[in-house]
Amino acid sequence: MLGSFPLVDYFLHIYPWGIIGGSWDKIVLLFLAFYALRKYMAEGKPSLYPTHRYLVFMVVLGLVYVLMDVDYIVVALAGYRVDFWYMLYALLLPFVVEKEDVIPLLRTIAFTGFLMSLHGVYQYIIRAPIPPQWVDITQHVRTRVYSLFGSPNIFGDYAAFVTPISAAIALYEKERAQRLFYGFGALLSAATLVFTDTRAAWLSFFIGALVFTWLLDRRMAIITFAVAVLAALFVPPIHARLGEFFTPVYWSKTFANGRISEAERAFDQMRANPLFGAGLGRYGGAIASRYFGVIYVDNYYAKTLAEIGLLGLFTFVALIFVYLRDVFRVVKRTVNRRKRILFIGAYVGIVIVAINNLFENVFEVPDMNALFWLTGSLLLIYAAKGGLQDEES
Repeated sequence: MLGSFPLVDYFLHIYPWGIIGGSWDKIVLLFLAFYALRKYMAEGKPSLYPTHRYLVFMVVLGLVYVLMDVDYIVVALAGYRVDFWYMLYALLLPFVVEKEDVIPLLRTIAFTGFLMSLHGVYQYIIRAPIPPQWVDITQHVRTRVYSLFGSPNIFGDYAAFVTPISAAIALYEKERAQRLFYGFGALLSAATLVFTDTRAAWLSFFIGALVFTWLLDRRMAIITFAVAVLAALFVPPIHARLGEFFTPVYWSKTFANGRISEAERAFDQMRANPLFGAGLGRYGGAIASRYFGVIYVDNYYAKTLAEIGLLGLFTFVALIFVYLRDVFRVVKRTVNRRKRILFIGAYVGIVIVAINNLFENVFEVPDMNALFWLTGSLLLIYAAKGGLQDEES
């Protein structure tokens, strides 16, 4: 269910599931917690990584922020659910998932990405209607696909996240049919990424593609860079969209009421209380918009700075750094070439999400938040439960 989060979440939120469907991820967490408690009592604590210690600290720090804002406890708890809830899954997964489960779960993520991308291509073919807030007045596009997310920006991030995973699985599989299937899925998700018309996701994917090819073969990184330049110059939708960066109108709008202006206002908000910020759910995100009508900040790190101050932002960035570092160490230690390629794809997927948080509030979407912590945790679990030692022996 977690690996197929976008599909499960969408279909369990519609009639007739009602409140049960809306709480499915909380029910899953309770089941995981129950199983983890049984496992802990029977076998003790499993091997953990530094990431898990940082996660515990971050989760507890979030509760401290909730207690500091008891006058707005509902808002604070809602903010906690957005920012910290899915970290709890990463803490419970090592008790539940075995190393043999890692590759099937990565396949589940890729298969779900294939279905979502198929839907995105279908939307492009039928020219799905575009709400006006997704298109500038001067922009002329066929459509911007959004699939089950309802937002082309988030769907773009999802497509960028799942493409390297699908490509890596295609290289990992031995059977020709599976290689063709996941390879086709990677092409579909890459096409969907283009159809979202989302520059932030394109840039994040470009950096991820450079990391992917650099880790596989450094010479391929040069080819990747050349292909990206050619696409920017000669693929009309990409060329037109990126060309807006070089117009005075774009930068005027960005400084007036765009991302730069939003980040400046988030910084100003933090200055009122530099260490602890305005409080969870109080600025820059969906919760603040719903309760206080505060403008959205399209930068998760800027939103974090405004809400929980320098202490919260420093701790969160340190957690992301340690998480990416620990997962990268697993990739470097993997001896089996096929598995190493597979793990590179998973690592690049979470790198793309971390980068895209600079341009969007990606973590405010439960699907992406859960998948970010799930994907990297699978690699940490594989290493912690002896997968790398088995390869070496």
